[in-house]
Amino acid sequence: MPNNIKVEKVNELKAKVAKAKSMVFAEYHGLDANKVNELRAAIKESGAEMSVGKNTLLKIALEEEKLGSEELTDTLKGPVATVFSYEDAIAPLKAISDFSKQFELPTIKAGIVDGKFVDAAKIKILSELPSRDELIAKIVGSLKSPLSGIANVLSGTKRNFVYALSAVADKKAEESN
Repeated sequence: MPNNIKVEKVNELKAKVAKAKSMVFAEYHGLDANKVNELRAAIKESGAEMSVGKNTLLKIALEEEKLGSEELTDTLKGPVATVFSYEDAIAPLKAISDFSKQFELPTIKAGIVDGKFVDAAKIKILSELPSRDELIAKIVGSLKSPLSGIANVLSGTKRNFVYALSAVADKKAEESN
């Protein structure tokens, strides 16, 4: 019979799992407390949350949210930190990857992105993609460039007309002198 604290913790984890756009499972063993706090801060800046808890409770929460799998059960062994991303599915992956490049830890084991199990190699590829904001900026820039070109062409005709009128006015002024 599970106790109330464990049931409450599973419900809390289920809420996080349901709300998360992506989850990453990383082995953090070997990081000192200060580095773990730095990692938490970097992850929090990217709109995510890092949680360390009992793997069995996390497995139960994932199974109840229909995200459990055999691969995931193999991943959740040993000291594993779970990163729940609530805003952007990719930004926390970048934060973890950057931190990992600098300190060689944590080691990403696997994750769940858009409800699908993703191994460490695919997460590495995803972490190298441009962020959502960068992609939006590129799209807006590419949409804006033809419009600004058209505006320059149309304003060029008006500008040339004004130059021609100015030249005619200058010529008439010279002839009258």
